[in-house]
Amino acid sequence: MKKDGDDLTITERRNAIIHYLQTKQDCDVNEIIQQFDVTPATIRRDLTFLENSGSISRTHGAVHLVKAPSIPGFLSRNTLFTEEKQAIARVAAQMVHSGDSVLLDSGTTTHAIALELGKMPDITLITNSLSIISVLEEPKQNILLTGGLFEYENLALVGPDVELFLDRISASILFLGATGIRGCDGMTVISPLQAGVKRKMIQCARKRVLVIDNSKFSSSGMVLFASFSEVDTVIVAHPIQDQTLRRHLEDIGVEVIVALP
Repeated sequence: MKKDGDDLTITERRNAIIHYLQTKQDCDVNEIIQQFDVTPATIRRDLTFLENSGSISRTHGAVHLVKAPSIPGFLSRNTLFTEEKQAIARVAAQMVHSGDSVLLDSGTTTHAIALELGKMPDITLITNSLSIISVLEEPKQNILLTGGLFEYENLALVGPDVELFLDRISASILFLGATGIRGCDGMTVISPLQAGVKRKMIQCARKRVLVIDNSKFSSSGMVLFASFSEVDTVIVAHPIQDQTLRRHLEDIGVEVIVALP
């Protein structure tokens, strides 16, 4: 049954293409065209966008979903750089005030922030992270958990359902994570589904704060999901060593906060 392409936004249609490929792994371009009531040229533009973003690959008329490279699971990553993450979390918590609605991305650094925010009443927490929900014992806050596809490696919910949920949300502040940093271009993740969720989070928050330990500067994910101009503040544990990146952040007016001396 065809989806009415005119009733879908561009993002929703592209997410639907990815979702279709998840069920098929790979298929013919014409097969995808037949799923949507839009022109073949529109679908081909969508496929070009998804290919350039690293979500799919195309060979001889066939479309393939790019499989994300494996990384250590959440529980393993959560034991790394704990001092740095705790320091970042303490700084982040100071940015939150009574009455705020706080959007927390999934990840080990935002998990540490949740532990700090768990002590604060009179705020609303919004997250796609099951690990964050699990650590909030007897929470004093209002909590909103998105729906979505469960991604076990990150204990997170991802996919189009998360994005549709976030379309209805307005947050005071976002604490955003990343898999890696790609030079001055911006932040990366390994999964197209994660990338879509992070883009949507950025759109629905008034203040956007990137929180990363310094190991992220020496790694890079597959999918670029945002430029540095799309965040207001970066909190790191130690000073950024890349002088070119430091100058770039200064030039575009992004505040950099170092959590540890």
